[in-house]
Parts: sequence; C-alpha cells; structure tokens
Amino acid sequence: MIRIVRPAVAPAALATPAIQEYVAACAAHAADPTLPKPAKPESYRSSDLLTAFDTYFYAKCYLTEQQFISAWQMDVDHFEPANQNPARVYDWTNLYPAEHKANMMRPRQLPPGGLLDPCTDDVENYLLYTLADMGREPSFVPRDATNPKAANTAQLLQILHNGRPGDVESRNRTRELRGLIKRQYDKVLLAWGHYRDACATNDLQDRAQAEAELRVLLSRRASFTMLMRSLPFVRKTVPVEFLD
Repeated sequence: MIRIVRPAVAPAALATPAIQEYVAACAAHAADPTLPKPAKPESYRSSDLLTAFDTYFYAKCYLTEQQFISAWQMDVDHFEPANQNPARVYDWTNLYPAEHKANMMRPRQLPPGGLLDPCTDDVENYLLYTLADMGREPSFVPRDATNPKAANTAQLLQILHNGRPGDVESRNRTRELRGLIKRQYDKVLLAWGHYRDACATNDLQDRAQAEAELRVLLSRRASFTMLMRSLPFVRKTVPVEFLD
C-alpha cells in the first residue's frame, strides 16, 4: 500500500445532475427516514473514473499494489462501503481501484477504528512490510500496535495476501498474488545483482542500464512497491535517489 495523491476535482461523470440529485435525496432520507430511499441513477464505473485510476493510482490495486494494464481490469471499491453510507456511492474520495479477489475478500463493513486511507494517511510509515523465503510469504504488521487503523489494515493485508488463518480455500485463492510478488522479487534481485556487479567493475554502461532497471522496478508505478522497497538489500544498498 502506497501513498496516493488524488486531485480534488472529481471526474465529470461523478458530478452529473442526476447524481447530484441522488446525493441530495440520500441526505434528505438520512434526515427523515420516512422519505423513500432513493434509487441509484447510473453506474459509477465510468470511463473517466477508470482513466483517473490509471493516472493517479498507476493502474494498481490500492490494497495489494498489483498492477494491471489498465483500471478497466479492476473493480471499483468503496472505501466506506455503500451499505454503510449510500450518499458516498459516487463520492470521488470514496472510490478506489481494487483487484477483484481482494475486493471480494474485503469485509463489507469498516472494522471498529477504521482502515488506513492511502489518500489521506501516511500509509507507508504506518506499516512494516516483509518478504521471507526468497520473496515468498508477504507479511504486514503495524509499526504501532495501539493504532487501530494501522492494526486493522495490517490484518486485512495479511488476509488478502495469505488467506485467512486455517482457511485452505482462501489460502489457495491468494496463491496467484503471492506468485506475482515472487516474480517481481526475482526481477528486483536480478537487477540489483547487475547493478552491484557493474559498480564492482566500474562499467559505466552496465551501471547506467542496471540503474535504469532498478528505478523502474522500485518506482511507485511498479507492482508491489512497498514490499520491494522493504527488502534488506534494497534498503541498505540502493541509493535513495533511485526511489521516486
């Protein structure tokens, strides 16, 4: 999970007159439950919303950081679930791109204390990310176990990446994600090896090539950024200026 800078201006499709009327009707219904519950006027899954996800979320699942060719391959998730707050169904600040399996495994209610929001919380510094066994077994723990948002988010990420404890089916359902993480780990390790060898031989051409590869693989636009940046050989030997 990485920090996302979302612009304040919402995609135009989220601000049509029909949607504005729906939001106003939701507010009226909340104030007076005897009023009829409004019906959603249209889909929030619009072309300009998905294009914005490509631009500002780098076509990545906001929970797992799995990258796709485009956001069209992902679900549109409501950070605050629609059943908890229908008025935010079309709220730009409540909409996030999510890989389908992750979206389906996420609870339909926010846990007590809430979750870290990558658009408003400093998520990169609230969690500790680790990989073990040569790029396998991703793990997430809160830096401060007394922070409920951090603790809840770490627990959710643990489930989305490894399945629920003792649940063989969910463990199998998340196997593909762990395989993709292992594949990215192998790429980072190979590029780092090339960079280390080029530095040792002072081969400027090879060093420039390896540096370019590392910059791409460790970029915020790459898959699994925070897991890859957590690797000890990355943290201890890769120059900080390589990281965007």
